[in-house]
Amino acid sequence: MALSTLSLSTRTTARAIQRNFITKQPTASRLSLPVCGDVTRPLAAPFATAYMHTAVSSRTNTSPSSSRNTSARLQFFPRYSQVNKFPLAATMATIASSNPQHTMQTSGAADSVWVHKVPYDQYPKFHTLDRNLETDVAVIGAGISGITTAYELVRRGKNVVMLEARDVLSGETGRTSGHLTNDLDDGFVEIAKKHGEGGAKIAAESHAWARDRIGQIAQELGIECEYRRLPAYDISQFPVGHEKHDQEIDELKQETEMQKKIGMHTRFDPNLKVKGWSGNIDQRGGMVVDNQATFHPTQYLVGVLNWLKQQPNFQCYTRTRVMSVAEKGVEVLGLGHKRVEIQTENGHTVKAENAVEATCVPLQKLSVITELEFYRSYCIAIRVPKGSIEDCLLYDNAEEYKYVRLTACDDKDDYLVVGGCDHKVGQEETTPRYAELEQWTRERFPQAGKIDYQWSGQIFEPVDFLGFIGKNQGCDKIYIVTGDSGDGLTHGTLAGKLIADEIEGNTVTNDWATLYAPNRLASILKSLPSLISHDLQINAQYKRFLQSDITDIEDLAPGCGGVLNPKTKKPMAVYKDENGQVHTYSALCPHLKGVVCWNSAEKSFDCPVHGSRFSKEGICVTGPAKANLSPMDKGGEVDQGIAVGAE
Repeated sequence: MALSTLSLSTRTTARAIQRNFITKQPTASRLSLPVCGDVTRPLAAPFATAYMHTAVSSRTNTSPSSSRNTSARLQFFPRYSQVNKFPLAATMATIASSNPQHTMQTSGAADSVWVHKVPYDQYPKFHTLDRNLETDVAVIGAGISGITTAYELVRRGKNVVMLEARDVLSGETGRTSGHLTNDLDDGFVEIAKKHGEGGAKIAAESHAWARDRIGQIAQELGIECEYRRLPAYDISQFPVGHEKHDQEIDELKQETEMQKKIGMHTRFDPNLKVKGWSGNIDQRGGMVVDNQATFHPTQYLVGVLNWLKQQPNFQCYTRTRVMSVAEKGVEVLGLGHKRVEIQTENGHTVKAENAVEATCVPLQKLSVITELEFYRSYCIAIRVPKGSIEDCLLYDNAEEYKYVRLTACDDKDDYLVVGGCDHKVGQEETTPRYAELEQWTRERFPQAGKIDYQWSGQIFEPVDFLGFIGKNQGCDKIYIVTGDSGDGLTHGTLAGKLIADEIEGNTVTNDWATLYAPNRLASILKSLPSLISHDLQINAQYKRFLQSDITDIEDLAPGCGGVLNPKTKKPMAVYKDENGQVHTYSALCPHLKGVVCWNSAEKSFDCPVHGSRFSKEGICVTGPAKANLSPMDKGGEVDQGIAVGAE
């Protein structure tokens, strides 16, 4: 369910092992490519052609036996020995936009499938903040968490001001895969180990509420957004007859029993077979979770924003970057008054009774950030004949598991949206993931045609599997929403209710609020081994201070970037544009000074420490960093001005 909902039994074990073990790709049949950031690392041969046709042309436990199994990957993705089995490169979509302000519209160079029906120019437009303001609630961030929180508060009569650093829906919401399910990413067997069966039951109930709430809001506001009910299927990654197939089936049966125990409508079907799966790989049998849903996420949220825009107690300001959020004043035993002051990059102040940081990660430097891990996940949208594949949500149990759904394309075709291939931000190759997704799809769905879209998004994984919603640690008036664990669409919708309830003083959902509270301790303590391993792995990323991705700027191909680390200077992030002009920025992430690296798939500079990301112009597109990469030449400075519309 990555990229929105980015599900388990084995998936949980695999994700936890992913956190603790970073295994490089197999080295067989590798070749080196022209220097383009992460491509200085050798790529597997079958992906080399796909890379050359795409990169330059243009989402979302301790068993060592579950660590990345490279032999299994070789067996089930025979890309190393069957280079020409599929014309992988021939159908790959290209980097989408040459619009100089594309950075303000989305967080990657590649567009997601959602622009097919709702292009960026159909998003509601708002002005930049040009004065100081006072309001009841300031909501920072215009993704599903921020928009839904604003909606719930406006409905209750609160005056709301929303602030967005770029354009609305420019973050991860617009790059989700659009699954709506309470079949949660980490699985309830594992969730129960951290939070008890009672906590697992609340998690299932609350995400089911959020799944249904989206449908209710769409109906109330008359939004046509492809919202529909359908089953979710969880299957083994291994074909029938494989030695590990039965083991995974047993794990799925355990997960089925746990889900039934906590009240979900789940069953195991030994003969489960997805209609339209006509490829040679037989993965019959699996868990069926009834009454799940899917939708078109940006079409839904554009509809909600259009409604909000008409309300007298709602204001939104875009291209208004928030630099600090702090409580001011003292309130003791009901005496005195405490409120929140928000400072923007352009020097304005917003004063509010409460503030909500709906920014994927909190704006404060530490907060709960140390309890999160940061992943990239990849998607392709490939044409399939209408009606040729069952309308369902599908997940396999691979370590870097696949997640599948359908969405509308045209009168003849649907899009099969296939995602997966997760890895930690800034720590592995990027572009080859698309070819792996294509091969996996064609082996199972031979009716698949042309790929029109390919993109990636970010997942924020909490160490104890459940997101953080509520008052930031040590605060009375500042609320945060983070740690979606691949279930961001339901998590963000749930956040709207919980935060609106708490601001109103409504205690009806106290059990829900307690489960997701950012200051929870017991489940975090149970996760200490993973937390320690994660911290050690983060510290190891600072070795990039001594490394270069490129040895000479002249070797960079047009449209590519990398990090140059001169011995006598600080590391430089270098981008060579399509015209051969070089632009340089500081390679030090403004958050905690990690050294960024080049992401070829999205043409961005990504920080491997805490997952901050910056466009090729050095503009911050994903936190926890707030500031941009500092330009080191005039070209970089001009580029940043153009990207934000200042020049």
